[in-house]
Amino acid sequence: MNRTQGYRFPFQDAFQHFVINPVTNWSRFINPQFFISYNSSDVEVENHVLEQVGSYGKQLGTMQDALTVLIGRLPMEELTPRERRIVEDFQDMTRRVKAAVADYRPGQDEGITAADVDRLLDGLESLARTDPEAHRRILTRLTERTNGGESGADGSAGR
Repeated sequence: MNRTQGYRFPFQDAFQHFVINPVTNWSRFINPQFFISYNSSDVEVENHVLEQVGSYGKQLGTMQDALTVLIGRLPMEELTPRERRIVEDFQDMTRRVKAAVADYRPGQDEGITAADVDRLLDGLESLARTDPEAHRRILTRLTERTNGGESGADGSAGR
């Protein structure tokens, strides 16, 4: 019986070439970052991008906003059920991210912005293509709220 090998742990070979090389970068004292990366040569590039552009959260938020605009222009009726589900999952994730940020920063809502209005208008245009009846109902509500309850002479909201 060969005892020179000793006891072997499960998955021991899986970690034989696993390298952990943590690098602590204190160049940004306010925002210290810890990197666990095999390619540590990118640390300086990552820090430069973070300093010049913004946090990963800001970058992802901007991408979410851009994708929301593009999704608003999609002809949803032409998508497959799987593609619609993917779009709905993205929209749900975006809502959950915004809700989590709002939960973490209560009372810091900056109010409605021009970007919010643009997103609303893009969404309404998309809704007009995908669900004209829902689009009409929303326009009626908006018109009633903004005109103090007045609607057109024929009883419908004006456009």
